[in-house]
Amino acid sequence: MKFLLLDDHPLYRQALKGIIQRIDPVATVLECAAYDEARPLLHDDLDLVLLDLRLSGLDGIQVLTTLRTQHPTLPVVVVSASEDKQEIMAVLRLGALGFVPKAASAEVLEYALRLVLAGDVYLPSHIALDVQTTPSPQQDGALDLTERQMQVMRLMAQGQSNKQIGRSLNLAENTVKVHVTAILRVLNVSSRAEAIVALFQRGDDLV
Repeated sequence: MKFLLLDDHPLYRQALKGIIQRIDPVATVLECAAYDEARPLLHDDLDLVLLDLRLSGLDGIQVLTTLRTQHPTLPVVVVSASEDKQEIMAVLRLGALGFVPKAASAEVLEYALRLVLAGDVYLPSHIALDVQTTPSPQQDGALDLTERQMQVMRLMAQGQSNKQIGRSLNLAENTVKVHVTAILRVLNVSSRAEAIVALFQRGDDLV
């Protein structure tokens, strides 16, 4: 696998590199301290870009916007010292596949990266827990979902992978995939990240 670390803190890049090597000992890890330095390295062969929102002298949201516009297929996970809910929602709206606080432990960061590399979305626990108050079908009749699909949706929004959801609900992983596809269709979105944003926007307490 091939990773790009875009962070202006050498010690944090070193920590990230160590975690990546636990996931894939032979991974190629490129390191950059500035966006201009990263530009020539941004190619479709990257498996993941880890982006610090607090790059010196730059608006991280603008960097992410530029990155998503110029390289829409590149998977991006944001790392940040901030844990602001509005900022987390903003990066998800822009297509990031996860948001990991810099205060997170190495174990949490490793779990987050494994989750994203498996095709899921990672959210900090304090954000994921808010989704537990997602309106039920009776509270919001616009969602044409079965009770089982609602259960899958809540677990998906909490950052659980298809395999974890299957274990929680005693469902085959392929069955979970069918439910997730139905949920994305009902929410009129094309990805888990977009689905999570949509779920937060369904109620005043979720945004």
